[in-house]
Amino acid sequence: MNVPETDSLLTRAAKAPTGPLRRAVSLTIKAAVTAGAFWLLLRHQVRQPDGTHASALRTILDYLPRIDPRAFWTFVLVAAGVKAIGILCSMTRWHLLLRAQGIRFPFLHIAGSFLIGRFIGTFLPSTIGLDGYKLYDAARFSGRTVEATAATVVEKLLGLIWLALTFVVALPFGMSLFGNRAREVAAVTVPIVAGIVLAFLVLMIRPALMERAIGLVPLPHRYRAWIKDFVRRTSTAVAGFRRRGGILLAASALSFLVHFTTASMYYFTALAIGAFHAEFWQVTLASTVQIVATVLSPFTIAGEGVREIVQALLLAKKIGMSESILSAALGFWAAEALTLVGGIVWWARGSDYRPRFCKVQGGPPRPDLV
Repeated sequence: MNVPETDSLLTRAAKAPTGPLRRAVSLTIKAAVTAGAFWLLLRHQVRQPDGTHASALRTILDYLPRIDPRAFWTFVLVAAGVKAIGILCSMTRWHLLLRAQGIRFPFLHIAGSFLIGRFIGTFLPSTIGLDGYKLYDAARFSGRTVEATAATVVEKLLGLIWLALTFVVALPFGMSLFGNRAREVAAVTVPIVAGIVLAFLVLMIRPALMERAIGLVPLPHRYRAWIKDFVRRTSTAVAGFRRRGGILLAASALSFLVHFTTASMYYFTALAIGAFHAEFWQVTLASTVQIVATVLSPFTIAGEGVREIVQALLLAKKIGMSESILSAALGFWAAEALTLVGGIVWWARGSDYRPRFCKVQGGPPRPDLV
């Protein structure tokens, strides 16, 4: 695969200098924003059955003693199991995308590196930690930074497409979430999602059409130049996959399962805290919106605060304020229980760790791994 040296925005970002002070300031700001989001959420006044109002924090504390421990642990384990399926699908997708770029590692190495990335990502916004560590790991041991970057770009594109389509899949079954405005919400969101998906598909399959379309949009020259540059770089990254239809199809199916299992997990965390009146499709639909918000939010650590606020806005009138906040927070911790394994793997891998093998198409195996 012949690609210019300035291969992608991701590679360029990886080379950008970031001093310890800058990182510390950024982390401090994100921690403050996260704390502020929780403060706003927990001080929100909730109407009680007797007509009085109390803070969300007080309402949650009053609700906790009513949770049945047996139901709690049963459904937490189910939620963790559902999330584990999604994580396994995500690992397999990364494994396939690297193979499409001619890079092969043992699956156990992929799994371990993936869990380490998730562990690091717990302390960073959006999916920066996971994406960055996977890219670093694959490039380091294969010596193929360009190909590993291309796999990351395609993974992100597929993830965004199928996150949007997961919303569309859940919408017909969970439209009652939006009450009397369900039809209006569908009329607005479905065309937007369809447009986003179409744009990404054109970008992946026919980038020249995208460049011509950009030329017709009245944008300032510098923005048009930046967008065209992004399209060219993305097109270059995707080029190696255009003859790998089978792998792209499998990766697409896995992308849907990744997002659907994550969204549906919150239904089981709702059951865990006693919200037995929750409806599966309502919670799943609300959770797809919440996932979009947490993925796109660069302002809090691991989406904390944003997750609970969005879930409360969408589900408070359906399952209750306490239940919506607690189920969102519990979903995070059900997933993080699995993520903590990544911390163990990180410590277990010493500085001399090497994968059992790394096979690179078009070149000999890495001599330091043989």
